[in-house]
Amino acid sequence: MVKTLTNSSGERPAPLGSLLAAAGRRLSAELDAALRAAGFADVRAAHAPLFLAIDTEGTSVTALAERTRMTKQAVGELIRQLSDRGYLAVGTDEADRRVRRVRLTPRGEEVLSAGLGVVADFDAWLAERIGNERVADLRRTLTMIAETAPDERSDQPIVAPKSRPSR
Repeated sequence: MVKTLTNSSGERPAPLGSLLAAAGRRLSAELDAALRAAGFADVRAAHAPLFLAIDTEGTSVTALAERTRMTKQAVGELIRQLSDRGYLAVGTDEADRRVRRVRLTPRGEEVLSAGLGVVADFDAWLAERIGNERVADLRRTLTMIAETAPDERSDQPIVAPKSRPSR
């Protein structure tokens, strides 16, 4: 259950960012619990972006960093953790020996399948609660927000803080 995200009088609505973060935490907790139950206690929801970004034929570290919107260093650390645990294999690219190519191992494919099942179950639960059309609208809206590149906005903040009167 999510704690109250606004003041007790309800005078201020919960900020959208807080609600989005709470929804994300809920799905992450569901994913973590389901992965533990499926025998993948050493994998967390935080690893999910990496699993989702890897192509069947393997993907370069640079491409994984771009796709996950993480630094190459952060992606490298996740790759190290997951390869040490047997979920990923790292090798050199056949076309360019300087490039490290990351692939899922059979165990990595198992955890990806389990995770996708949890996400599908969560989506089905949400559709049951709010309806398929609202889920589709939510998906489109969140995708639009997530994919808005910084250069598509002005150099000004979306919402400028209002100046406070001097005391």
